[in-house]
Amino acid sequence: MFQASIKNAVDSYESAVDEAIAMCGGDLRGALKALIAANEFLEAELSSLYAAEASGFSHSGSANRVH
Repeated sequence: MFQASIKNAVDSYESAVDEAIAMCGGDLRGALKALIAANEFLEAELSSLYAAEASGFSHSGSANRVH
């Protein structure tokens, strides 16, 4: 069972890699650049969310209050 889940994860990554390369017209460097840019964007979003949470704001923009 454990080996099957590992194989599924590996297959999923292989498919994702193939898709990323295909989306960049077969350009490996282009695919890497796109993935690095996407990762940097996600890191920035996560940092913003952490900062908002630390300052006590919810998604609605109002301060969290205990009722």
